[in-house]
Amino acid sequence: MHALRSAVVVAALSLASTSLAQEDLATVDKPAPTFRLPVYNAVAMGEPNAGMIGIERYTGADAQDKKTKLLVVSFMASFCAPCKKEMPYLQALHEKYKEQGLRVMMIAIDREEDGQKKVAELIATNKVTFPVLKDRFNIVARRWLGSQSPLPSLFMLRPDGTVKTVHRGYSDDASALLEKEVTAALTGK
Repeated sequence: MHALRSAVVVAALSLASTSLAQEDLATVDKPAPTFRLPVYNAVAMGEPNAGMIGIERYTGADAQDKKTKLLVVSFMASFCAPCKKEMPYLQALHEKYKEQGLRVMMIAIDREEDGQKKVAELIATNKVTFPVLKDRFNIVARRWLGSQSPLPSLFMLRPDGTVKTVHRGYSDDASALLEKEVTAALTGK
């Protein structure tokens, strides 16, 4: 009887911890999990002393950038072919809409030094001027994506820090859909 009761308690705790972990994930209409990560490309951003950056720079009551109307956060890796396609597209969106309040941030989840070097090369090749952050231990990725999620995974955040939209994976019409959503969010239409 004691063994059965212990098994029931363990099962209940396991289910409770799973549901709690899921509640912490970045979810539409919920506050996005906060973080601070090292920046790959601080010099390219024009901020050589940027050090660590998080979403609080652009969202929330104490945001440093009060002009943010929409923050796009994309998780990527050097081994992800669609992520490599997405990077120059996000740079183009950043350049096109930054004056209207769009902010872009990528989070690279490469753990190995070789992958991190490839991310740095991709940043240089694509002349990326928005922050690309290093989540070497995937702590932020687990809080936003869970244990398994396709790459790229893209989140749009409102100025208050809540998640507006989530896109997981990549499709051929992703860029057209993303620009449509960005312009709608920036214009309020």
